[in-house]
Parts: sequence; structure tokens; C-alpha cells
Amino acid sequence: MPRLPDDKIIETVRLYREAMDETRDLYVESGELVRGSYAWLGGGDDPDAASVAEQMDDLHQGFLMKVFASVVPDASAKNMEQRQMGRALLEHIWGKSVLGGELHEAVDWLIGAAADFEWSDLVRPFVELPEIRDRWGELETVAMRMAHLLTAVDGRVSVADNENIDAMKRQFDRVHGGAPETLVSEVDTNNARDALQWLRSEAKRLREGVDPSAAEKPTPTPHRPTATQPAASPESVAKPAAPPDDRTPEQRLADAKSKLDQLVGLENIKDQISTLTNFLAMERKREEMGLPSSRPSLHMAFVGNPGTGKTTVARIIAEIYGALGLLTKGHLVETDRSGLVAEYAGQTGPKTNAKIDEALDGLLFVDEAYTLIDSDGQDQYGREAVQTLLKRMEDQRDRLVVILAGYPVEMRQMIRSNPGLSSRIGTTMQFDDYPPEALCRIFDLIASKSKYTLPTESRRRLLRGFTYLYARRDRHFGNGRTSRNSFERSVRRLANRLSKVDNVTRELLTTLEPDDIEVAGVDPVHLKAMAAVPGKVRVECKGISMVIDDQLLGTEVTCETCGEKFLADWGEPVPELPEGEDEPV
Repeated sequence: MPRLPDDKIIETVRLYREAMDETRDLYVESGELVRGSYAWLGGGDDPDAASVAEQMDDLHQGFLMKVFASVVPDASAKNMEQRQMGRALLEHIWGKSVLGGELHEAVDWLIGAAADFEWSDLVRPFVELPEIRDRWGELETVAMRMAHLLTAVDGRVSVADNENIDAMKRQFDRVHGGAPETLVSEVDTNNARDALQWLRSEAKRLREGVDPSAAEKPTPTPHRPTATQPAASPESVAKPAAPPDDRTPEQRLADAKSKLDQLVGLENIKDQISTLTNFLAMERKREEMGLPSSRPSLHMAFVGNPGTGKTTVARIIAEIYGALGLLTKGHLVETDRSGLVAEYAGQTGPKTNAKIDEALDGLLFVDEAYTLIDSDGQDQYGREAVQTLLKRMEDQRDRLVVILAGYPVEMRQMIRSNPGLSSRIGTTMQFDDYPPEALCRIFDLIASKSKYTLPTESRRRLLRGFTYLYARRDRHFGNGRTSRNSFERSVRRLANRLSKVDNVTRELLTTLEPDDIEVAGVDPVHLKAMAAVPGKVRVECKGISMVIDDQLLGTEVTCETCGEKFLADWGEPVPELPEGEDEPV
């Protein structure tokens, strides 16, 4: 097979640089999110507690090296084009070019150093920290994109190249446990604590070339390599401290509201939070002016099926309360029964109090809270946890907000059965299941963030699959997680398709074709058959709805009322009616 033209090689290198930048953004943004929710784990004045994002920046360098070495495992087998990709990677890590004869030795060092890294270490935050577990699909997606670019840069994709990519996929599956849909539902603060402590030491090792528990290892420190062993430059070790959060309360409140507005659906939740926020802001101003004011109970119950955004909304509420000055820290502590109830008599009270202490001046989110109370009243440990929680909710209501979350029926039974809870829960918010159009929009948001596009037929197939699942849903319906899992599966199908393509272009890397679309829980053959049948959707222009053929999804259509063109990105499925019947208005 002939070598790729120079312009194609240049374009491939450019796409590779873009993917590396995207990886850095993913790690750094995730670090900022973790810092916002777990700063209380940092140890008070510990300077590392304020630099989680920078530690994640260090970690992403090892991740990039590992991807490169997984695709080009043998330094002697690398070709000229792959060395150019190695140059781009070294420039990304070290911040300077590696020229001439040094390039060969530097790429050899890169591959050798990456052999000392373990996948489980490089991706551990995305497995163990609940705040960023849902970004696993983005991480795997960008890794596979870089892998395909590395194999295709010379225009010759060999059997060995495909085997290397398959081996990398298996490593991802092994690290993630092979069941992404189950991991995101687990909440374990002890894992979060351990993962952050590990992150600090691992970032230090990557930055300084020192393994605290073993011998010195070569690492991706930004320096100029030599023909023997790379040596870190002094200026590369120190990094500037993370900038403090200097936003005004007004800016923090505006940012939190913006996050809430950007959530797909949840209109009733948004209205409730907006009303409550406006009321609390008004009462605070009345208090500042010496006027009589009141403060309702801020404790809440979130009822809804899994994947409906309960934890995300709780995080935003914590930020809102922090911006309003109702909570001085405004952080979120997640837990469940395992974080409150001990195994032996006399230990549950202290364990529950310790968890509450972590949440003071912030928000405590108790998932599957109904598991603390059994129907026959024989669970004395769960009852002790509830009584401890109730006392602290009352005694420290000015420093603590508690949100109890879980399935609707069980949560209502729990609150009704306990007068102490019913009197302290000021607000109950109902999180409804996401309809098919909302599921599609969530999928689209995740895809857009990773720079994927969806042509019309892919949109039709996706909408048909989610409509099928929604119509047959039960209490275990995955909601937003179904969208996320479907995206990850679709990207894997794309990766498998691209493994058989020699000339991988930007368009191929960024387009999810109809045959790539996989909806979790729907047989691909059935999905294709459903999309073969014509259908219609209801779309809106400036609040006015109209019905169009779903083959126009993703295109501009003309509004029947105002005559203007607008993008019909998604729509609400319109059921087929027997001939002669009119659709209800």
C-alpha cells in the first residue's frame, strides 16, 4: 500500500494534536470538578488539596504516553510517520520541540517509560471518583481516536496494528470492570479519599520522576532528552499554584444557575429551584435591612428512578446555597447506607456523625435513603443512623442541608412512616423519567463534547431506539445513563469499523453513521428494522409546534407559522394513528 501524501500526514498529525489537547482538557476539567466536591478531603491547609486539576494534568501525560506505547509497543518497529507523531506527543508533554538525532532516542525513551505505567493507575480517578465516572466514555473515545490515528498515519494498517488496538480495548474493559452501567451507581467516599491521596503521590511521581514506594523511574517531565537518560530540568518540577476562586457571590450564583439551565429536561425541577432560590435571596436581603425574615427547612427529598439527574442537581443546589451565603463551603458529600451504618453495635452513631461532620457547612446527599428503614422495624442499626441524622438535621440546620434520594414509592413510604423526617423535609422534588427526545439530546450533548456529529439517519435510528425503550421502561430504566452507555457502545462500533479502513480522515473520525448507532438494550437488527419504517416528529419554532417527517431531523426546515428557517435537531415522536383519525391537539 503506498505511503500517504504529505498533506494527509500533516492533517493526521494535526488531528492527533487536537486529540491530545482534548485529553488534557478532559483531565483538567475533571480535576476541577473533583476539587469542587472533594476539597474537604484535602486535609485543611495541605497545598495539594487546591491543585487537583494540576495533578490531573500531570496524570494525563502518562495516559498519552501509554496510548502511544500500546499502539507502537516496539521501538524498533516504528516508522518515520509514527516518529513524527511521537515528536508531537513529546512537544505536548515537554513544551518544546525535539529535533534531529535526538528524536529517535526520545521516542525510544517514551515507549520504554510508558511500559512502567499501568492503565489502572492512569485512569483510576475516572473509575473510583463518583463525580467523574460518567466521563469514562469520553476518555475511552479519545484514546481510541488517537490509537486509530497512530496506526493510519503511514497509510498501512496491519493485522498487528488492529491487534494492538483490540488489546488496548480489552485493557479498558478490564480496568472498568466490563460493566460501566453498574459502576456509576456506586458511591464510596472512602474510595474517593484513597483515590485522591493516591493521585497526589502519582502526580508527584510523574512530575518529579520519583516513585515514593520504589526505585526511580523515567517519567514525562518536560525537559530536553539526551541519548542516555532524560533528566528533569529544575524549572519543570515546580508548577504555579492553582488560582483561587475569586468569583463574587453574584458570579457564583449566576454560574450555578447557568449549569442548571443547561441540563436537558427537568423543567419542573428547574422551576422549583428557581422559586426557592428567589425566595431565599429575598429573605436574605430582608434580613440585611433589618426586616422580619423566615427561613424554611432546606432539607429535601429527591424521588425518581436512577439516572434522572438527582446527584447533578444536588451538586448545583450546594453551589447555589454557597453563593447565597446559606452554606459557607457549599460542597457536596455523597453517601449511602454503607457510609452511615456500621457492622457492629455501638459503631453506627459515630460513623454517621463522622459522615455528617464531613458535610458541615455543605450538603449531605444520601442515596437510596429508604434502605435505612426496613418495613418490619427490626433494623436497629439503620434506625440508629436515622435518629442520629435527624438530631443533627435539627441541631445544625444552619450549617447542614440533607437531601434524601431514592425510588419514588419507597421514599414516600419512608418519609410518611417517620414523623421526624416528614417534619424536617421541607421540599420534595419529583424527577421524572427522560422521554425519548431528551435521551437523544443527552446523547447529542455527550457526542458534541467529543466532536462527533450525527447525520439524519443516525438521529432517526437513535430516536427509534430510545422510543422503544421508553415505552417498555420499568423502575430500573437507566434514563441519562442509557444515553451515556449508548454513546460509548456506538463509539466502539465506530472504532471497529475504522479498524478496517486504511485512510482515516477527520470526517470518518467524527461522524457516527447509522450502522454505528447502538442503543443499550435494543438488538441492533431490531433497531435497524424500526428505523426503516417512515415516521413523524413534533418540533418547535419559537414555542409553536409543527409535525414533520423524521427524515428531516438534523436539517433546516421552514416554520409553517412564521416562515423562518430553523434547525430541527430533535423532535418528539408522533404515534401513528389509524387512517381517518385526527391527531389530538
